[in-house]
Amino acid sequence: MKSDRLMSLNLSRYLSHHLSLSLLTVMTFPLLLSACGGSSSSDGKTPLLSISGTAATGMAIANADISAKCRSGTGSAKTGSDGSYQVSVPNGTLPCVLEVTNPADGKKLHAISINGSLANITPLTELLSTRLMRVDMATVFSSFDADAIAKSVTSASIKTAQGDVTTVLKGIIDTSTLADFYSTPLKPATSSNPGGGDAQDKLLDSLKAKLTGTQFTQTLTLLSKAEAIGQPLANPDATFAPTLEIQPANVRLAVGTAQSFSAAINYPKNTYYLRQPVNWKVLETDGGSIDLNGRYTAPATPGVYHVKLQRDDFPNLSVQATVTVEASSNFNFIPELKVPQKTLTLAAGARYHFSASINYAPHVFYLVEPIAWSVVEADGGSFNLPSPADFALGDIGMYYSAPLKPGVYHVKVQRTDYPDLNAVIEVTVQ
Repeated sequence: MKSDRLMSLNLSRYLSHHLSLSLLTVMTFPLLLSACGGSSSSDGKTPLLSISGTAATGMAIANADISAKCRSGTGSAKTGSDGSYQVSVPNGTLPCVLEVTNPADGKKLHAISINGSLANITPLTELLSTRLMRVDMATVFSSFDADAIAKSVTSASIKTAQGDVTTVLKGIIDTSTLADFYSTPLKPATSSNPGGGDAQDKLLDSLKAKLTGTQFTQTLTLLSKAEAIGQPLANPDATFAPTLEIQPANVRLAVGTAQSFSAAINYPKNTYYLRQPVNWKVLETDGGSIDLNGRYTAPATPGVYHVKLQRDDFPNLSVQATVTVEASSNFNFIPELKVPQKTLTLAAGARYHFSASINYAPHVFYLVEPIAWSVVEADGGSFNLPSPADFALGDIGMYYSAPLKPGVYHVKVQRTDYPDLNAVIEVTVQ
């Protein structure tokens, strides 16, 4: 009997002990789920949508407010010192738009999340999101429309839009190696480690250095409007006849000297481009070189060479210029001054970039391009010097601000090394 009572007591203790462990496990399980992230909650009942990423402009955007608007639910968070963030949206469903406000300048950047995982917020995601939605992202965020976002943003459209942005930035920065602007892990520089950024961070640094705030805004505006960006264009108007002209068509140069070529083209109605849709090529392998802007450098060997100009939007249309390269001793220099167009129409108060191409005598170098810009009429607008960022991009033209009063005005460009050589451009202000 004593043995039976002892066995019964031990069995009771065993069951009591293991029952307690089982209850503890059951009680702890929801907490473990919550700690793991994903669709969970702090109270074990309300599911959470969690989105994380990094906010940066080349330098981490630290201690900044992050806001998220989703198909259902909203959320907010603050970035860390390294720009990282994690925002949780109770009962949240995708898609979501995220907005960060940079404490340094008050400017806002955006990103779109369609999969609820990693979403960086950078100037590149601002460009990409604008191209996807074809409208200013501040408007997309303030007037959130989940159905419109779901229709415009898919895995396929993100890939296409990122390709468009890469084409736009060609010659400024190369983003072709960046797999996904939204989801590629980003490690930015920080105030405590300003040199510690990764390759993506270096791209953001370069973008910030080479595009002024005004140029960035112009790029966003055109990204929202452009039908085609450096790609073949289906003719939207059966009556439209594309044209292409290369200037100058024939040129004589001394060996090793340079010449700027320009392209004159027409545009289909209501079609916008972020850059002139042309490309340049020297046909002969030893015929010198030419850059994206049409500046040709003659080879060291005399001969006859050819520069080809082709339209990107109408690839079947191309023209050529003939370049005769002579030894310096045989070269009789003839100065030239070329402008892309002789007439122009602008809105009142608009800002416009004027440029002109000139040639140079052999072995003659200038610290400043020998070109002067002026407005003939006293009330015909004004010119401003390019910014340091413009110079960094090789932009040595001048920015003209049209007057507020409509009328016909005249812009004069003159070679300062050959003062008798000038050109006049007629500007109609509406």
